[in-house]
Amino acid sequence: MPLKKLTKKEILAALNRISELAAEEGVRLEMTIYGGALMLLAYDARDVTMDVDAIIHPPEIGRRLVAKVAAERGLSEDWLNDHVRLFVSAKEAKNDLPLRNVSRTGLHITRPTAKYLLAMKVMASRKPLPGYAGDYADIETLLRVTKIRAVNEVQTVVGSFFPDTVLPDTTRLALTEIIEKLAHEKA
Repeated sequence: MPLKKLTKKEILAALNRISELAAEEGVRLEMTIYGGALMLLAYDARDVTMDVDAIIHPPEIGRRLVAKVAAERGLSEDWLNDHVRLFVSAKEAKNDLPLRNVSRTGLHITRPTAKYLLAMKVMASRKPLPGYAGDYADIETLLRVTKIRAVNEVQTVVGSFFPDTVLPDTTRLALTEIIEKLAHEKA
């Protein structure tokens, strides 16, 4: 099944259903949401996303319930996936993600802090392409949220989560352009 663009409403309904199913089974899942879905849910920084990047514990039960929700709601099998696990830091920083209309009975949801998500997005720094927004708009949003206005400050944040990482010149240039854009907005 081709990927369906997911709206905030669709994601919230699907997460609520996962919570209901978990509660019916007498389990409580722990989920951390990352990436574009988090930008949509926590920051209203976009209208849709292609998938939900999340890590669920316990994973076996979580994957089974996610698949059931996919079948019930006509979503792609990969609508919620844990591919992001390859990119998380050993020094994760998270907090709760309170979502209205999502039952907490069977599901506890957390998110990376704004600085941690900024570090992840900067590490990826995918450029926009036709049909793909890339990471730059998300980086801009997270710079607004964190009030970071210097490339060296971004380097410090990245280094706090991904030690010994030196940002490539192309990433530093993109950050400089984004920060200059933000400075002009204030002027």
